[in-house]
Amino acid sequence: MFVVVMGLSILWLSGCSGFAASSRQKISEGDKALAGAKEGNASVNAPVELKAAEDKLREAKAAFDKKDYNDADRLAEQALADVDYARTKGATEKVKKEAEEIRQNIKTLRQEIEVLTQKAGLQGGK
Repeated sequence: MFVVVMGLSILWLSGCSGFAASSRQKISEGDKALAGAKEGNASVNAPVELKAAEDKLREAKAAFDKKDYNDADRLAEQALADVDYARTKGATEKVKKEAEEIRQNIKTLRQEIEVLTQKAGLQGGK
């Protein structure tokens, strides 16, 4: 009986350490993804979404410290999803701004062409 109890205890402990390693890895991935998003334009174009990811990652670390590995895993995965969303939204917003800038440049060029065309027409008529 003692051998069975010890065997089950060892299995349980090894399973817990596996959960800890999994949680630690997911939190580490979240930290790396968050740092990458901050280096990109997510902090400028998606600050609210990036803050949500930071908050969830902080909660995941707190859960990990309390040895609540299930919550740590879940929160770290949510943080990763939030980081991906923030990074994607940041890139989308950047492209939208660039597109608007190009539209404004085209509008300005058309106006300049119109003015030059009118001047050429006036000079040609003289």
